[in-house]
Amino acid sequence: MSVRKLCCRFVSCNYCGARLEIIRDASTTHSKLLDQIERRTGEMAGDLKVIRLQNELEQLDREWSAERAKFLVTNKRGEVSEPSPVGAMIGGLIAVIFGIFWMVTAASMGAPGIFPLFGLVFVGFAVFGMISSVNKSSSLKNGVADYQSKRSRILAELENAKAGR
Repeated sequence: MSVRKLCCRFVSCNYCGARLEIIRDASTTHSKLLDQIERRTGEMAGDLKVIRLQNELEQLDREWSAERAKFLVTNKRGEVSEPSPVGAMIGGLIAVIFGIFWMVTAASMGAPGIFPLFGLVFVGFAVFGMISSVNKSSSLKNGVADYQSKRSRILAELENAKAGR
């Protein structure tokens, strides 16, 4: 009984360029066309890349939605909106003017020292609120720019991946 070594090798057709796998076993020798398998594998890899990019885009949108919600402000009527630096400045200036008016009025009426100081506390809170609202507004603006940049990059990659399929 002779033992024959099994071996495989790869060849290309000189005429059409098709890649073949030559398979020899104990009783037969046959070939298997590789290009179809490689082409389908490439198609599946392209499909997987598209799916991965679509998932990445959806995840980015979900994360941005949650992040954006941290920056939103609610008014007296319960309406939610993005903070405006102009609105923050105007509201803060009105509150500062009211605090100064309070201090001057309380001092001119001869009120005890604690009453004019209440106006100073009011001014302090107004300035703090004004600064934090302006910072919140600029953080939102930076966040939007970053989100749009990432989203554009993913969309470009997705279009390239779809075109390459």
